[in-house]
Amino acid sequence: MLTLSGPLTQLEAPRVLREGEAQLSQARGAGVATLRVDCAGLSRVDSSALAVLLSWQRTAQTVGIALDIAGAPQALSNLATLYGVESLLAIAPASSAALHHARH
Repeated sequence: MLTLSGPLTQLEAPRVLREGEAQLSQARGAGVATLRVDCAGLSRVDSSALAVLLSWQRTAQTVGIALDIAGAPQALSNLATLYGVESLLAIAPASSAALHHARH
């Protein structure tokens, strides 16, 4: 599993991109068919977060790994919709139960 936390903006994107590419390479070597990307810990995102996810998606498809993007904060889902890439990423939003617990 690839777990994202904290901000993922243009400042963090290059480092996060490299780290994710390394994990994809390790997953390929281990014969992993699906790699889950847990976005629930993201605190702030901008379009750079989408660029990172799209790059990972491209790499994953090239090496035969399915990317399972889950726990996306609403801001990330909104950006994906705004840019028309939600179907390319198949972003699963954070569950309403998880949101309820986060508020209390």
